Amino acid sequence: MNVFSALGRFSYRFRWPILIVWGLLLVASAFFAPNLSDRLKGGGFSGAGSDAEEVQEILLDDFDASPAIVTVVFEGEGAPATSPEFQEAQNRALEDVRGIEEVRNVTTYSETRDPLFVSKDEQKSYALVSFGVSVDETQGLVDEVRERVRSDELKTYVTGAPAVYLDITEASNEDIRRAEKYAFPLALLILIVAFGSLVAAGVPVVIGGASVAVTLATLYFVAGAYDMSFFVLTISTMLGLGLGIDYALFAVSRFREELENGPVSEAVPRTVETAGRSIFFSGTAVLIGLMGLLFFPYMFMRSIGVAGSFVVFVSVAAALTLLPALLGVLGHKINALSLRRRRRSSEPVGARFWSRSAEIVMLHPVLVLFAVGAVLFALLYPALHMRVGIPEATVLPTRYESRIGDDILKRDFDYARLTPIDIVATLPGDPLSPENLAKVRDFGGSVGGTDGVERVESIYTVGEETARAYAERVTSAHSDAEAQAAARVDAAVEQQLAGLEAQYGFVPPGAEDEVRAEAERRAAEEIDGRVPELPEGVNADGTATPEGISNVLALPEVRDSEEVRSALSTFVAGDRTILRAVTAPNPYTEEARAVVGEVRAIDAPEGVQYLVGGLSAGQKDFISNLYGNVPYAVAFVLGVTYLILFLTFRSFFIPLKAVIVNILSLTASFGAMVFVFQDGNLSGFLNFAPLGFVDATVPILMFCTIFGVSMDYEVFLLSRIREAYEHGESNTESVSKGLVSTAGIITSAAAIIIVVTGAFAFTGIVTTKAVGLGLAVAVFVDATIIRVLLVPATMRILGDWNWWPGGRKSVFKRKG
Repeated sequence: MNVFSALGRFSYRFRWPILIVWGLLLVASAFFAPNLSDRLKGGGFSGAGSDAEEVQEILLDDFDASPAIVTVVFEGEGAPATSPEFQEAQNRALEDVRGIEEVRNVTTYSETRDPLFVSKDEQKSYALVSFGVSVDETQGLVDEVRERVRSDELKTYVTGAPAVYLDITEASNEDIRRAEKYAFPLALLILIVAFGSLVAAGVPVVIGGASVAVTLATLYFVAGAYDMSFFVLTISTMLGLGLGIDYALFAVSRFREELENGPVSEAVPRTVETAGRSIFFSGTAVLIGLMGLLFFPYMFMRSIGVAGSFVVFVSVAAALTLLPALLGVLGHKINALSLRRRRRSSEPVGARFWSRSAEIVMLHPVLVLFAVGAVLFALLYPALHMRVGIPEATVLPTRYESRIGDDILKRDFDYARLTPIDIVATLPGDPLSPENLAKVRDFGGSVGGTDGVERVESIYTVGEETARAYAERVTSAHSDAEAQAAARVDAAVEQQLAGLEAQYGFVPPGAEDEVRAEAERRAAEEIDGRVPELPEGVNADGTATPEGISNVLALPEVRDSEEVRSALSTFVAGDRTILRAVTAPNPYTEEARAVVGEVRAIDAPEGVQYLVGGLSAGQKDFISNLYGNVPYAVAFVLGVTYLILFLTFRSFFIPLKAVIVNILSLTASFGAMVFVFQDGNLSGFLNFAPLGFVDATVPILMFCTIFGVSMDYEVFLLSRIREAYEHGESNTESVSKGLVSTAGIITSAAAIIIVVTGAFAFTGIVTTKAVGLGLAVAVFVDATIIRVLLVPATMRILGDWNWWPGGRKSVFKRKG
């Protein structure tokens, strides 16, 4: 008796206690599962220790940057955004926001007079609300900001990372409700068609629902101790429903067959011994795929891997304990409420079709391989021009407030200047010294000379403007003083000459020149006492050397001004200074990320070390680190999957073939993803705005989920083929029997997965759409082209080598 048979007997013997335990778990889950979304977090795209992450840490620690910023976009219909009326209405709307305890400060156009805060059409403006708490804590304050900032005079849109994360959480909950609304009825309909019995059809739905409920409740407690992404909610529901229903479908189908050959007490253990064994190893394959996500340092990816592992564990546990116990209680009532006359198990639905198709494939295996190869290449072809990127608010439907606000910022404002490249340079000493200002100037010039960089802002450019303004003030004051002094000199000369004439009756020769020279000397001394001279290195026309800028910034009256103090706190901290490069391309594009690469390749002046951060740099680092870990994850998934299948089937070639054909179905789903989400085909039907690229995380998520899920059908099919082979059938007959016996049930299982995952393709969040569609396409390809054509063809070509080196079990060899 093997372990699965023993588990089946245990589940049958203690069926009532097992049902009670699961019932209690479901009751408890009803209290915790609905609250999972409250514990999930946004973001999760940091943790690799990249340059961009280090820059962000420096900005927070040394430059006192705010941990989280919410952007409030204001839109009017009349007075321009720069008008007093607009700004007064804006300030009134922000008055209550300033009163939130966690708010550090609120920055607007009325305070800065920076044209950056005004849209190109001058009908919109925005305010930056800086918080002193983390992004996660700020996310919990977004609704309060939205409530307080509402205005009767202006339209308001609250956006920024915390607002986007909050809206994604809300959209995820809405997506699940919408998907479940369609997935459950359609899955039940497919099960009714497959089984012809309402009871048999209802059991997998119950198991799937129980798997999802217990999984989400478990994740509620996991999320209390381990950061979990909000995408966990949709991925867990999608996988839980699909796997839970699928596993139960295979087990119920086998149980109904076994009932015809023995009593319930034997049918349950035999079902667990056969279908249960396949479920266990299939679940292991799915688990291995999801564990590949643990190779990535990002919370977003790792949390989905962790959540997926719990999904698989609960789904398999339900299939191996709850389901056998339920089947033991139902017994022959599993066939109750039949809607059609049930066929004998030896004559499955469509037996002739599947048998004939297998026969045709095995007669022309090479031709089939070439034909299938051509079809798969056509499906793969769009993936050859795949571009990856990192969307943020664009993953949301356009009706969400944070998406609307973000779209306005991108469309109507200088968005590149809002999100510049941040370059933190460490200098050998005081950044305001003449030597280091010269280094900043030279470095900024090199950055500004890079293709794709429009302008560079630094302490040097600020110093240049300050020196120019100071020179203008001094020159203007000097000119005014000289004009006033000239008038006083003329008056003094006239007065003194009149006195001389009154005293002597005439003006002595040369006296006028002497009097004027003395008056001018005194006037010059007075001017020098009242108007400062320009510092060394600063010219009257406003141009200045690094030494001149350093001298200007050292002047107390300059350094103590609010504008210069703000600039110094923004650009200088200790021996570090920031340079901000504004890119010509949109910061979210591949072109902007290429600019980051060129900036990083610049040779800095001697003694200067620098790091490049900002939005574009962060995306570049994320994509680079993400795909840098892909080979390790792929090697793990492929290697361990091969090993598990080798141990399961005792064959060298069967696992290799299974891995290869799974990769083929995966590439087909990649092609569909590019065709739809990058190229924009079917965007109207699926109701989304094309991104022009593929979310960089989606191909990896799809690989780690699809590889295991699509392996299900391979495992179930090969298990039946091996079963026939070990009972003495030839390789060709075994393939035919395995295909015929599993055809109906695998088709139904695939249809259920397609319905469940396909339902998520019609949800709101683009990332969820992509994963749902990718899974549906991969399963469709796997259950049709791969299973019907490719598997029989390859197994026909390999013959008995399929089962090398294990061959048949010795027991069957002796019987033969």
